[in-house]
Amino acid sequence: MSRVNLGQLLAHLPHDGQGARVFQTRWAAKGLPTPTSSPASLASACFWEVKKTESKLVHDSLSTKAFGVFYWKGKRVTPAEKEYEPIKGALKYPWSTAVLPPILSPEKQPIAPVE
Repeated sequence: MSRVNLGQLLAHLPHDGQGARVFQTRWAAKGLPTPTSSPASLASACFWEVKKTESKLVHDSLSTKAFGVFYWKGKRVTPAEKEYEPIKGALKYPWSTAVLPPILSPEKQPIAPVE
């Protein structure tokens, strides 16, 4: 899979990614726990839970700001008095989610024959 920034990832998720649990791929490369498709994995995982997105067209390119709640090793880091905060590193690092949308999946989807 190629390098996917947060805005690109969220654009391919339902509801612009709201409710998704996303993480920087470098966290997994460093051996930090990241979410999987199992709900039990969240108890010790490092991730952002996306709460809000704002997209706009800038110079013929889509620009997305994302806001969410940050969890580090299962513990909420975003202060309790804040509903959410801006997600940092959205453009700087590649991002992923526990379940990638088919369009971003590294496995090639077979093309159905035309009858």
